[in-house]
Amino acid sequence: MKLLSIIMSVVMFFSAGLFFCGRSVGEASSVANNEFACAGYDLTLNILSKSYDLFSHKTYDYMGESDFAYVWPAVSLIENVADAYRLFPGSIKLKTYYNDMLTNGIKRYLVKDAVITAPEKEYSGISYYNSYPGSKGDYYYDDNEWVCIQLLLGYGQLGKRELLSAALDNLEFIWTGWDSSLDGGIYWSSEYSSKNACSNAPAAIAFLLAYQFTQKEEYLEKGRMIYEWVNSALREDDLFIDNIQVESGAKNYWKGIYNQATMIYAGSLLYEITGEKEYYDLTSATVRATIPLMFTETANEDGSVDIKMNANPIFKAWCVGWLARSYEKFYTVDPEQSSLPMDYMAAVLKQELLTKDEAGFYDPFFCSGAADDENYTEVLGQDGVASALLCTAYYETLLKND
Repeated sequence: MKLLSIIMSVVMFFSAGLFFCGRSVGEASSVANNEFACAGYDLTLNILSKSYDLFSHKTYDYMGESDFAYVWPAVSLIENVADAYRLFPGSIKLKTYYNDMLTNGIKRYLVKDAVITAPEKEYSGISYYNSYPGSKGDYYYDDNEWVCIQLLLGYGQLGKRELLSAALDNLEFIWTGWDSSLDGGIYWSSEYSSKNACSNAPAAIAFLLAYQFTQKEEYLEKGRMIYEWVNSALREDDLFIDNIQVESGAKNYWKGIYNQATMIYAGSLLYEITGEKEYYDLTSATVRATIPLMFTETANEDGSVDIKMNANPIFKAWCVGWLARSYEKFYTVDPEQSSLPMDYMAAVLKQELLTKDEAGFYDPFFCSGAADDENYTEVLGQDGVASALLCTAYYETLLKND
């Protein structure tokens, strides 16, 4: 028995080394024993088994119950796998999916050498990602920005130059959405009727990530311009409203959580790159403002506190995944390294783990009281849960104790 025990220990040691490639034994053990990491990994594989076909390179947006996914849920699944692979870099299965989705999968949406007729200028020879594979002309700038971000992060993790090249090509398209109306800002869609937080904050992220990988000043300046336009045009009480209609100037004051999250991420990148305190102050203020927007504390008679997530700003669980991702990013640049935002996220996720059903899925509204049966098996719901789990696990196991 003693010999068997020793053999099993050796097998587990070398397996962990392969699975957690590049991790120390202590780090590998910390990740392997983290409940959020394990739940996020299992959920990711469950989603992939039902939502992505390695042979046809198709993404299905309702766990195999529908036809091709639109590009947004397709990219959200890539985000999920990117978060999982970052935490489990030795997983051959994750790497196989990750590589295929970033190359064969996303290329199904690619339109090459197009002519873009924007309000102030026509552009030719532009490549972009259409909202649905096999069609042309129905494009959204935010969709392309989500793609571009993942191509850049994929380049960072996989080192494939073709991903960087594809991302830089896509940045040319993204910039066709910027013009002088409303003193700047990027349009939302091919209708060119509104300029939205969701088509500007992720654009800033994309340009800033491109700068980090290339050191080209052009990308830094464009990222800065976009970020500063959002702060000027859409910031209200340290949060960000949804959009402005270009013709009428009418504003939509909804404050969706993903708009706050992406501005936190963009501001964190700008502070990381420039060291300019203004960006830290703006971003820190938004982080603090998201706490009451997203969470409610209730004191119990025994002195304990219950933390629950508010329903209204969620929109989809995907947004919560972005919030966790952005809180984690801010922690890496925050001189004070405040644990408060991630503590709130962890408290909500503790309750979320209790919602796992027989199929291995979770409540896509994070026990907030909202309900929509149709969205339960939606990729944008479940992979948002997975990303929230994985980003929180990354923080708890590899950042918090550094």
